[in-house]
Amino acid sequence: MGKKHFEIELPDQVVQDLQLEDGDQIDIQVSNQSFKVLPSKKLQENQNQQLSIRRFLIPSILATVAFAFYNIWQNEHLIALTGADSIATWVIFLGELTGMAAFIYTRIQRLKKIADPLQKRTAIRLAPTLFISFALIQALTMVAIFWAIGYLFQAASFDSLTATLIFFTFISVVNYVMIYSATLISTTFMMFLLIITIVGGVLIAMVTNSRLLWWQHNFSFLGTSKADFSWTFNATLMVSGILWGTLIDYLFVPIQKRLPRNWRLITLRIFLTFDAICLFSIGALPNNPGFLHVAHDTAANLLILGTGLPMISIRLLLPKASKEFLIFSLSTALGIMISCFLFYGIRYFSLTAFEIFVLTMGISWLLLLMQNIHELYELKENTYSFKLKALD
Repeated sequence: MGKKHFEIELPDQVVQDLQLEDGDQIDIQVSNQSFKVLPSKKLQENQNQQLSIRRFLIPSILATVAFAFYNIWQNEHLIALTGADSIATWVIFLGELTGMAAFIYTRIQRLKKIADPLQKRTAIRLAPTLFISFALIQALTMVAIFWAIGYLFQAASFDSLTATLIFFTFISVVNYVMIYSATLISTTFMMFLLIITIVGGVLIAMVTNSRLLWWQHNFSFLGTSKADFSWTFNATLMVSGILWGTLIDYLFVPIQKRLPRNWRLITLRIFLTFDAICLFSIGALPNNPGFLHVAHDTAANLLILGTGLPMISIRLLLPKASKEFLIFSLSTALGIMISCFLFYGIRYFSLTAFEIFVLTMGISWLLLLMQNIHELYELKENTYSFKLKALD
């Protein structure tokens, strides 16, 4: 039996978005019983080469030269790995400068290539918040990584040449990760980043306070003045709140440009923005005695309220959601109500157990909600159907 050849007629919108012209070569990538239309191989190779050489090595070399000259000027013969005036200090400082500069430059270059005017205006509008979020995440991540390295390699020092090589290695990794992150910006990537930020920051706070038996107090103890490195817990919540707000804008702005008067989307956006503000406030207002305790508890309770209300009315606010998500929403709402009864009603739950149950269920549901909104209003809008035509 002879091989069949098929013809695919691409919709005009696809041709416009991909900037295709007659005679262009395109690649089709097949995986998981689906395929993607990709730019030509030559274009991809050029982009990858620019990413790995020009934008990655130049800032790393410049930062390394600055680090080496500083050590020569200070006449340092042994340089500590961590601590004050150490390799870690300069990687964090110069890495923030070169990493964010490379991130911003790469992101701006990609914005210039966006053909759709609406998409381009939206991306430019969201850029400042995106830059702030990534700057905070980068700083927090590097501090946490070097804290762990300092714990593993206590009192480690190196001669000037070795320290310079180690610095170059670290700063190169930082710059590459930041540049690569700039090429991955999407709703899905930002949701993944939000999850990593919350889970990673909270786990670090738990580990650093394990000897203080933080679970015998409450979950919020991790952010109080009595906890070790309480700033990690508070900064995690604040950065998560900012990133959450950025994600909400990134998700809703293009959708509401197409559906400007959809009251369901407007209501959901208000609830999600309110929750992001509450999450930021919980981190900004540590659970210390006095006014801060009252303010912290108020923000936490408002977060529960701001999550519970859309949860129980999700069928009205998101009528196109899948049956599984609707059932999950009602089940989660029931779980939160039971947790509230076990804590406020009969005092069976400790405050720690109550906070862990409610926060885990609430944040998990909110992330799934944003994923469903993205799938319903973004992915389906950009999905096209066509028939294969066999050629004789």
